Amino acid sequence: MPTSKAKPRKPADRDKLIALMEPWPRSWRGSDADIPIGEGLVAVMKPFIEHLCARGLAHKTVRNHLDNCWAIGGEIIRDVIEQPKRRKIDPRRLLLDAIVGGEAPLAYHFDEQEQRQLDATAKKLLRFLVADDQT
Repeated sequence: MPTSKAKPRKPADRDKLIALMEPWPRSWRGSDADIPIGEGLVAVMKPFIEHLCARGLAHKTVRNHLDNCWAIGGEIIRDVIEQPKRRKIDPRRLLLDAIVGGEAPLAYHFDEQEQRQLDATAKKLLRFLVADDQT
């Protein structure tokens, strides 16, 4: 009877993943005024990614969540560009408002499956942020 050997999963490389977040604020910007908001979003999201790495999740799993966080941040900045008065709102509040109810902002260029994955990350991120607020 053949036995299947599962590939050992590659643990997430925290430092490599966190380094990928550094250019995000500039990649999201519509103007230089967006950069501080983007930096604030990265500062809020970074502990979430670190938490996923610390849980021992596979690199690919954490990378998927990281990519989804990038997309969520981009949609938040798009909203700020369209509604400039939102620039005055704290980045953490912008993020919480964007993922309220555990759903990500609707990404106009995502198909249904990609949006479901984005929503799954938003749900995990929201749980993490709420738990963090309670400690």
